[in-house]
Amino acid sequence: MNKRILHPATVFFLLTLWVAVFSWVGSIYEWTDVRSLLSSEGFRWLLRSLNSNFVDNPFLGNLLIIFFGLGLWMHSGLWALLKRILIYRKKPSRKEQRALVCSMSVGIFCCIVCCTLAWGPWGIVRSIRGTLSNSPFMDGFWCLVSASMGLMSIVYAYSMDYYRRDKDIVDGMSYSFVRLGSYFVILFFVSQFFACFHYTHLDIWAGISERVYNVSFLICCILSLLWVANKSKNPNE
Repeated sequence: MNKRILHPATVFFLLTLWVAVFSWVGSIYEWTDVRSLLSSEGFRWLLRSLNSNFVDNPFLGNLLIIFFGLGLWMHSGLWALLKRILIYRKKPSRKEQRALVCSMSVGIFCCIVCCTLAWGPWGIVRSIRGTLSNSPFMDGFWCLVSASMGLMSIVYAYSMDYYRRDKDIVDGMSYSFVRLGSYFVILFFVSQFFACFHYTHLDIWAGISERVYNVSFLICCILSLLWVANKSKNPNE
């Protein structure tokens, strides 16, 4: 049955086609504020914004940064060890215990550094008003998270003798892109669907607020990522 389920990329592509047809019908019947995507103006907009709809996706930049740390997290074996301990309740070896302690120590140190930057007396990464809202700290938050995950993974891998060269680190940083690369295809079609839905004003016609629109977009991005992650574990499904 799983083989009969449409791929998320196909689903959002078909939804985009539905938006095009539905907006065309709405323009014919003069629905309030609805613009047709199947018009000369709509076609020009689509050609001009096809790239920016994807590249300017606010979820994309943070995701690319997170993928570096996440790749090291999986490639180094740290995630496999934590899953074995927490889920399967298996006891690690002495070498794994020492490597895990070193890794967790680095993680705690990174947390202390981040907390000091955020709430310490210097305030060098806080906003002009001294708050975290719209501050450099919040703008670079996911960079700090990814760097912390990466450092923990590197320490663990070197402690376990999994990593011996800098090439091993680079391979780890690219690991998520190899395992989860199809997610970017899905994200492309998710971005196009929501951009077209917003351009045609079907969201306004349906009474969907901007907050609901943004939350729905974020949920679709996250659920798609979880779907790809699950498929990467079961490639034959």
